[in-house]
Amino acid sequence: MLLVVLLLVLVAAATLVAAVFGAGAGFAWTSVLASVLGAALLVVDRLRTRRSRTRTTRVRPQGEEPGEERSNAAEAADPDAEVVVIDERPRYHVRTCDWLGEADALPLTLVDARGLGFTPCARCAPNATIAAEPRRSR
Repeated sequence: MLLVVLLLVLVAAATLVAAVFGAGAGFAWTSVLASVLGAALLVVDRLRTRRSRTRTTRVRPQGEEPGEERSNAAEAADPDAEVVVIDERPRYHVRTCDWLGEADALPLTLVDARGLGFTPCARCAPNATIAAEPRRSR
């Protein structure tokens, strides 16, 4: 899009120079038309970019908030393990939680998430998942 606008600016400049050196009023109007068309293309591109940006930031998880995980794995889980949270939601999750969808998730350590008052998600069971990691790697 920017390349097309640049080309229109060059056409406008060339036709304006031609109009100044006596080629006629038609060249001056062609210069104005090319300039207006270039400006319109820039506005359209800006609006399209802004619309697509707001569409991606508004994606939120679908469905009800999952309940709290009921397990005793909280003590066995590595406190430095990474979990993710969604702003203004009460649960922390593992990155692979299907409830998250395309939402913007913030990474935190497990100890930080607990300290901020987040509780584990019942769907992805982050405490049990993190506690099982050392056993899987053996």
